[in-house]
Amino acid sequence: MGRPTLYEAAGGAPAMLALATDFHARCLADPVLEHPFSKRGSPEHVQRLADYWGEVLGGPPVYSEEYGGHEAVLRLHANQVDDEDPFSALFLDCFNAAVAATLPADPELRAALDAYMRAATAEVASYFPMDAKVPAGAPMPHWDWDGPVQR
Repeated sequence: MGRPTLYEAAGGAPAMLALATDFHARCLADPVLEHPFSKRGSPEHVQRLADYWGEVLGGPPVYSEEYGGHEAVLRLHANQVDDEDPFSALFLDCFNAAVAATLPADPELRAALDAYMRAATAEVASYFPMDAKVPAGAPMPHWDWDGPVQR
């Protein structure tokens, strides 16, 4: 039997929901991140975030099937600011703190999740400028222990 997916190693759907819940609370408590996080339109934001991370990390394709996939995520975050990105470093700090608080204390798992989030925040921030165009059909990223994988 092969190595479990990151999703499985983290603890599956319950772990993704715990991670998203803790992360969201940390973002709401941050004076910079609070504004964009308090403006999310869906009351199911935390569950959708858990579904998205779960899919990216090797879980079922719930986000793609229910909410429009990666293109929808990029569109949600696009066209926010024209100057320097004020969010990514804080976002990463909140994510890593939430990982430490909710997921297994496995250094390899934590390193893989940190690498994923660094790449994810860089990608999302690339669409922050007001004139950025999100590509139609942007493929859902998938990550494993060694980084991004093609499917």
